[in-house]
Order: sequence, then structure tokens, then C-alpha cells
Amino acid sequence: MIEYTLRVSPRARVVRLCVSPHKGLEIVIPRGFNRKYLPDVLTEKSAWIERALERVRPHREELLAAVKFELPSQIHFRAADMVWHVHAMAMPGKRLSVHFHRPGELMIHGPVDDESLCKRVLGRFLLVQAEGKLPSLLAETSRRTGLTFRQVRIRRQRARWGSCSAHGAISLNAALMFLPWHLTRYVLIHELCHTVHLNHSRRFWTLVEQHEPDYRNAERELRDARDFIPRWANANSPLGLLS
Repeated sequence: MIEYTLRVSPRARVVRLCVSPHKGLEIVIPRGFNRKYLPDVLTEKSAWIERALERVRPHREELLAAVKFELPSQIHFRAADMVWHVHAMAMPGKRLSVHFHRPGELMIHGPVDDESLCKRVLGRFLLVQAEGKLPSLLAETSRRTGLTFRQVRIRRQRARWGSCSAHGAISLNAALMFLPWHLTRYVLIHELCHTVHLNHSRRFWTLVEQHEPDYRNAERELRDARDFIPRWANANSPLGLLS
């Protein structure tokens, strides 16, 4: 059973479904709407609801948790289908000790209640993981599409998922690791197509469509894809742009 809140709006003309980290699923209905039809609405939109709730789940869990900062219990890198379990141990001192020699196990010892310090350490861990995975994913996508590039850089960009220079150098946001693979793959294809057309002309979109026929839906999903990024890795900027 999907949990939701119901709101009657005198200005509503149709039933609207809204999903946000603060409210979860909210159903807005017009005044006079027969509520016996709500189960039919939920059934019809169940796939969209599940995707939307999954997208906001990390932020929603953080909002429902205590205000005091706590390290995440796990880090999910969806693009690489990898989950890291975080084991924290509070110890005196001013520095954090980080170990991730065992696959999937991240050990953090030290002042684990220091939010600023923990975010810096987790940010470096994100960058290391992204540098280890995204270049190979780009290379594989390049091989499959036949679109080549000169070099790749991994950064923690504030406002873009990716960009491409006139010399064929592609820059990728480390936060792509948090996105579902189909969205990360689309960003890789988008930037590889820029190595042929360094613009958003009709020829560019025709090339994109050859390699990703469903690119329009991917573009729409990217507008809200920032919700996949946990708060500790969020740069508080309008991510969603592609060059």
C-alpha cells in the first residue's frame, strides 16, 4: 500500500500527483472529486510513483532522521551498481582515518560527528570512486557508439553533469555515480556526440537520437536527477545542465 497525503484544492481541475522529499507522495484533487477512484489513479500511475519516490528517497530519509549530522550507513553508486557499507567509529582526535581496502566496506574512524570534516572525506572518496569507474564507462560507451574522445577529466562540478571542449576533452561530474545507469549512459552519449557537433543544432540531436532514441525522456529525467544525490555530496547548485 502506497502511503500518501490527500489535499483538496478549489483551484485544481484535474487530479495531480506530487512527490517531494518533504511530503513524499501528495495527491491533489479538485473539490467534489469522488475518492473511490483514487485506487484506480494509484494503479495507473504506480510505475511513475515508484520512480519518483526512489528519486527522493535519500533526501526524504535525511529529513526524517535526526537533525544531528550522521554519516550515511551506505553509499549507493547506481551507475556502477555498487553499494558501499559505511562503518563509523567515534575516536578522539582532529583527523578522520578512512580505509576502503575491502570491496564494499568503508571504514571511518575519528571525529565522525564533525559534519564539515566528514563531508570533505566523503567527497574525496566519491572522487576516487568516480575516477576509477567513469573513464572506463565512457571508454566502453565510445567503443559501442564509435564516437571517440581525446581525454576525460572527472570533477565535482557545481552546475553541469558533463561538458566537452573543442579539442574533444570530456569533463564528467563525479556525481554521475549516483544516477541510474540509463541516465549516466545518456550523459556519456550526449558528451560524445559533442565531439562531432560542438553545439545543440539539429544535426547534433539527430546524432544523439541515433545512439539514444529515448533521449527526450532522458532529458526530462535529468531535470530532477539531482534528487539522487545524497545531501553530503550535494553542491547546492542547479545541477541538470549539459553543455
